[in-house]
Amino acid sequence: MPEDKKQSLFKVNSEEVLSRGLQAMTQSCEALTKQNEVLNKDIDNLKKKIDMLQHRILSNAEERE
Repeated sequence: MPEDKKQSLFKVNSEEVLSRGLQAMTQSCEALTKQNEVLNKDIDNLKKKIDMLQHRILSNAEERE
């Protein structure tokens, strides 16, 4: 690798480093927000499924009596 290119890789100013870090953190935050939305939908679906199964258990218990 040429010496001037090697030096330019390490001569990034602090603003550029902070800007890149902020971009990375923003992308991470957006990804986590989307994942939380998916997980909340999954939780809602599981709650509905629990309610349905509890109702089915109660219905089966009543039929046996």
